[in-house]
Amino acid sequence: MGDNFNATLQKVTAHYRTSPFFSVYVSADSKNSNSNVIQVDQSGLGLPSRDYYLNKTENEKVLAGYLNYMVQLGMFLGGTDEEAVRQQMQQILDFETALANITIPQEKHRDEEVIYHKMTAGELKELAPAVDWMPFLSTVFYPVELNESEPVVVYAKEYLEQVSDLILATDKW
Repeated sequence: MGDNFNATLQKVTAHYRTSPFFSVYVSADSKNSNSNVIQVDQSGLGLPSRDYYLNKTENEKVLAGYLNYMVQLGMFLGGTDEEAVRQQMQQILDFETALANITIPQEKHRDEEVIYHKMTAGELKELAPAVDWMPFLSTVFYPVELNESEPVVVYAKEYLEQVSDLILATDKW
């Protein structure tokens, strides 16, 4: 796994300001408002709610429309074989569905006492080893110099563990 995935993750997060898999930002520490801290949380999905992915029967038309949109976008971006693009987009939709399955529902994501986990940047690699955290954080927060003792608040600890497992288990073509 490795370098290609992590290099791409760094680039899209730092340079294109998108948050695949998880969001990383600096904000006031909710347990010490005098201090700013790096915060890591689950990020959103392509559709407005995880329920769109998980209630397939109820949302069949939405999912079909989303897949068609993805195929059109793939063709617009240079795809030449619509059936091959459709298969790739179906794989992406299946991956998004897997992400939806591990995403913490909003109603369980509101109790800060339960979801607040303070740790060091160095401990992130044990929590979610699919990501090369120090180069990632250094790229995202450049030119700020960071080290492994930098405090970090993680708001979705179980999600990060599971998303790391999902990334490691996924074929990256």
